[in-house]
Amino acid sequence: MKHAESSQDMQAMQRTQNVNYMESKQHPERWVTSEGTLDEQQIAGRQLLYQGMNGRHVERFTARSGQTYIFKPLTNPAQHGRERWMYKHVMPQLPPVYPQLIAASDQTAAPERSWMIYEDMGQLQHQSCESAMLRAAAHMAEWHALPFAAAWHELPRVGHKPPIRDMLDELQQHQSATDELLSKLHLTLSAADWDRLTMLILTAEDELPLVLCHGDLHPGNVAEAVDRLIILDWEHAHLNTPLWDVYHLLDLSHPLFPRPMTPGLRARVMKVYLDKLESLGVQVERGSFAKWYDAYAIVFSLWMLHLIDGDLKNPDCVWPQGQLRNQWHETAAALEQCMKHLNGH
Repeated sequence: MKHAESSQDMQAMQRTQNVNYMESKQHPERWVTSEGTLDEQQIAGRQLLYQGMNGRHVERFTARSGQTYIFKPLTNPAQHGRERWMYKHVMPQLPPVYPQLIAASDQTAAPERSWMIYEDMGQLQHQSCESAMLRAAAHMAEWHALPFAAAWHELPRVGHKPPIRDMLDELQQHQSATDELLSKLHLTLSAADWDRLTMLILTAEDELPLVLCHGDLHPGNVAEAVDRLIILDWEHAHLNTPLWDVYHLLDLSHPLFPRPMTPGLRARVMKVYLDKLESLGVQVERGSFAKWYDAYAIVFSLWMLHLIDGDLKNPDCVWPQGQLRNQWHETAAALEQCMKHLNGH
């Protein structure tokens, strides 16, 4: 019965994609002006969804046919062309856990005039429930296990946040501020602890392979629509160790999408991820990986707490204070849990 339902879902999705494809072949240039904005005279309606870092809006719009689509202009200038590259070189190798790309601006268009149009997945739920995290972990293993392709050399080795080694260096260069932060949490890291963290971080960076990373797998980019898992916004894709994506899925906090984590849930999601890797022929020494992850999460979480502290003190920060404080406490809980786990408690 489940197999039949799954087949029906795939057939319905294929029919929708065929309609989208046929319509997009006839109309995309009519929907968008030469300036890279939606043309009010060629669409039946529009709805703002969210604002990007550069002030441009991602919108849902309705075509004359009544079909809805998602219009996404370039929202982060540093990522120009990255998501289009992913759809060309990577998405065909993955299960359909991403919105279908319907149309895009000419590749020669200036960044401020570039855009992409996606299928509308409908109302998305960003609840970060356990089932969604487990499914996302299995899919994450699938793109981490992809064989390294020649075209991947075009991808950067750095995401939209500093590399983990730079975070570690920054924390140690501002040792007094880091110690003060730890003291507020009633935590301490001795010189020996820092040496251990450094050793684990450097070993992980040397031992783990470079893999294709989504780059920004926070709770807002993992969603469910009907019975389908959706992973959004691939513009921060880059090459990194798998720990980058694993941390984002498990412990990276976001002010708009709270996701309380527990040691038990973290262990279950990690197990699904590693089990899936092994089923795909990627062998991982689990004890070492767990220690590497704990060290990685400790450093990343400490760095994030400093970042959130800065946002809390910034009167021009776009995030509300209450949401930032919740994000701070969520990150602090992840830090404490990973410190206890690393120390065997």
